Amino acid sequence: MFDVKASSKDVRRLATSLKRYQDEIKQASKAVEKAIGAANWHDKQKDQFVARYQDHNKQVNRFVTDQVNEMIKSLNALASKLEEIERMRM
Repeated sequence: MFDVKASSKDVRRLATSLKRYQDEIKQASKAVEKAIGAANWHDKQKDQFVARYQDHNKQVNRFVTDQVNEMIKSLNALASKLEEIERMRM
């Protein structure tokens, strides 16, 4: 018999939390971009700030898109395997 030390429900909950994290980051990025556009600030410093922010945002988006999606996919696959094992135990 298998020695399982994880709950499929808990693993799926973790995947759901990561998805929520991903969505919250996207919403926060949109809010910052909106605030930058609305700011009454027009000089070279703002241009430098915007460039730095956009670079940072690209890196964050790359991580969220690539790494977090892969984590979610792996967690869901693990949860499916755990569910199969749990069914076998019944």
